[in-house]
Amino acid sequence: MSNIELLIENNLLNTAKIELDSIHILYPRMVDARRTAKALEDTITRKENLRILAYCDSILPIKKQQADSIAKNFRFEKNENYQNTGNFVYKTLQLEANIERTYLRAYVDENADFYLISNYTGTTKLSHTNLKVSVGESYVQTNDIPTDNPMNHEFNDEGVYWEIVTFKNELAAEVPVFIAQYANERIKVTLQGKRNYTYYLTNGDKKALAETYNLRVAKKDVIMLEKEIQKAIANIEKINQRYSTPD
Repeated sequence: MSNIELLIENNLLNTAKIELDSIHILYPRMVDARRTAKALEDTITRKENLRILAYCDSILPIKKQQADSIAKNFRFEKNENYQNTGNFVYKTLQLEANIERTYLRAYVDENADFYLISNYTGTTKLSHTNLKVSVGESYVQTNDIPTDNPMNHEFNDEGVYWEIVTFKNELAAEVPVFIAQYANERIKVTLQGKRNYTYYLTNGDKKALAETYNLRVAKKDVIMLEKEIQKAIANIEKINQRYSTPD
């Protein structure tokens, strides 16, 4: 076992794990050897998780600072009466300031879930189920949300049609990435349904949508790092308890 201990001391952990695996395979009836091998495996697991913990602890403050910096241009909205999770909405995309226009809005919730909402208002019924964004010959489009889906809502108010289609996370496909990438270009939006409708994103909307996507990425990184820290701490504690001496 001394060669394996040397590998561990030199942080050649993957090589050490291969050596330990061979002990279990070659000597299945050597209980003491396998018990020692299991202890060394726990040593490797502890070292791996301490390494993860150190890395995440060093990166997390940076990612939090990035998320907080982006969030300065957002308003946090949460109705305590019916919402368990609050939303971060870019200041220019707040619903009350944009009720009567056709546009794309987006928000990110506290869990880093991303919502892209297509709002259409007009005298022609589209019944749109997806949207495409394009710059020249380059384009991407969302997944399809049928009109009978609760995330696709439409109504008629005295001859004016209102359609609201919400694409969450993967249903928004690569659209938010595309908008962030081409934020300095003229981006065309095509609502696709029984009838199509085309318009161009304003410079303000492009900036707001790109920043919303950037906030989602930053918050997702923070949540991922926090989960990795919790997991690493739990793994280390489990191993420590295994070898602790009872009082």
